[in-house]
Order: sequence, then structure tokens, then C-alpha cells
Amino acid sequence: MAGRIWTPDELEACIALEWDQFHERYPERSFDAYRIKRNRILAENTVVSFPDKHVPSFNWREASSVITAMQQLGRDASVGQDAATIRIDTDEPIGILFLSDVHIGDWATDYELFERITDEILAIPNLYVALLGDMGAMNIKMRGVAEVAGNLLPPELQLAFFESWLEEMADRIILSTWDNHAVEREEAGSGISAFKALQGRYVPYHNGIGHPDIVVGDELYKLAVSHRFRGRSATNPCAGPMKYLIGEAHDREIAAQGDSHVPGILQFTHGPSTKIAINTGTVQLHSLYARRHFSLTSHAVFPVLELYPNRHLAIPYWTIEAWMAARDQRPTGRSTAHDAGLPVPGPLGKAASTPAPPPHTPQSL
Repeated sequence: MAGRIWTPDELEACIALEWDQFHERYPERSFDAYRIKRNRILAENTVVSFPDKHVPSFNWREASSVITAMQQLGRDASVGQDAATIRIDTDEPIGILFLSDVHIGDWATDYELFERITDEILAIPNLYVALLGDMGAMNIKMRGVAEVAGNLLPPELQLAFFESWLEEMADRIILSTWDNHAVEREEAGSGISAFKALQGRYVPYHNGIGHPDIVVGDELYKLAVSHRFRGRSATNPCAGPMKYLIGEAHDREIAAQGDSHVPGILQFTHGPSTKIAINTGTVQLHSLYARRHFSLTSHAVFPVLELYPNRHLAIPYWTIEAWMAARDQRPTGRSTAHDAGLPVPGPLGKAASTPAPPPHTPQSL
């Protein structure tokens, strides 16, 4: 019977009857033929079901709602802010020292000098500090053995050193910014930055370019700060902040940055306004990398910006010493502009009153 097609009756009997009964009716079919055909028919008629199988679904509108909620959660948890209002209630002029690029933990940093700078800040009333980044060395980019060996302190102790310093300086620091040495390198390695979180606990922290509005007495001063602004110049260390003031931040009066280790002050006019661009120096005075690729000299110069509470007047000074010298030679209640017999500025340079008569003794500006 090999090769003969199974009839409908045989197929039905193959399923309905046991072998003995089937064999009595169809003796010409062998047991193997019966068994194989029966199993095939049963397999074809077997239905496999998955009553609790998960059926995926996705709706972009529902996803958008969840994403928006997560974005708000992230903003609420973030220590960074783009803008900040800093109010200093005083009837006396104040100074803001722009400090950056200390590189705590690096072999090349002058720690005795950093300690003297700190003591000087704490000893002078009405002097505040804006941190512009690279406070920690954090030589962890792994570009070579020499770079990593530049860590005098391991990262954990660099952070501890910085935190201890922040605690002592807490009532003087008014803002801080991101940087490439600590913040970006930590984020590149782990996605988070302990240096950023630490600064955000004390003062307004700008995780990018920041626009702090500083209210001194009755006057409002609009600043822009960052570890660095876009734009470099071989001859103008203030090119980055100057470019930012001219090209984008038209409402800002003063811009300050760190990063390049080349200090500078530039006061310039832009249309009807007078603006100030500032770049800071460094306490990392013995960097072999800097001596090989940039210059044999580094400068621990951190400009001071004097802001007045009762007239809109901002005066940049090269150092604390220069600021204090001007203050010491200034008659009480009179500005440097008055002392020199110059027009008293309105908004950062607009004449607002008649100059005072020149004093009897020459004044150092």
C-alpha cells in the first residue's frame, strides 16, 4: 500500500480508532503508517495559545507627558542656574575679586600664595569672591602618565581641601561657575560632578554661562560669567568676554572668565554703553606644561571690580593691592572719578553730574 493516498474515511478512522480497530478495518495499512499519519494529523490540529502574553503598546503623547515630568524633576534636582540675583545690602562700595584656576592638588600650585590670598580676602571688609572654575586640578583625563602624576593630592583629598576652604570662605563667596578640570572631567568619567554639587550647596552655581544680577545698595549691575567664553586672541586675553558682550549679551555690562591663566582688564565702549571685560590669572605658577607650550611666566593676578551702592559706577582694578591703594587715597564719600575731577559716570560711563573740583593733593588712580 506504499504510496497510496489516504482516503477521507481512512484519515477520520486514523484519529477516531485505536490501532486494533483501525487494523481490522484497513488491514492493508501498516502500524508505522498508522502511527506516523495519526501523529501528523494531531500535530496539525494542536493549537498553542498564550493567554497572558504581553502585547507591547506605545503612545507618543503619553511618553511626552512622562518625559516632561522627568525634565521638571531634573530641573528641580539640579544645582545649576542660568541667572541669579545677588543682593548686598550696604551703603559702602564693595569689591568683587574674580578667582579661578587655583588647581588644588597639583604639584605646580603655590599653596603658600593661595593661603596669603585667602587671608588677605578675609581681612578686608566688603570684599567678595566670584569663583570662575578650575579650583581643583583633577588630573584624571588619562592622557598620559605625566598628567596623572601631576596630582599631588588624589581626587578625594582635592575635594576635601576645597570643601574645607569653602567652609572658611562661606560668607565671602557670592557665585561660582563650571570648569573643565574638575566638573567636565568628573562628568566625562561618571556622569556627575562632586565639585559641582559642592559649590551648588553654598552659592548660586552656573553650570554654563551665567547671568548674575548683583544688587549693591540701590544699584543693579548686570554681569556675565563663565569659566571661558568662545573666542581667543593671541594678543587680547579679554577677547572671549569682550566678544560675548558685543555679540550676544547686549544687556550685560561686565563679563568675566578664567581658564587661560592670562589676566587682563579691558574697558571699552559699545554704542552708547561702556562695558568691562575681565580675565583672571592662576595660582598654578610652576606648570611645566605652561612653560613648554605657552610662557615661562604665570601671573597670580585676580582683578577686583569695585561697585558703588548709590551711583551706577563700576571700576576694575588689577589686584587687591591696587584697589586698596585707591581706597586709601580716596576722601570719604567721594568716588575716584570725583577725586580726579572727571565726569561722574552714569550707567558705566555716562556723565551724570558735574565733576568735583580737583583735590589739593594729587590722587593715584
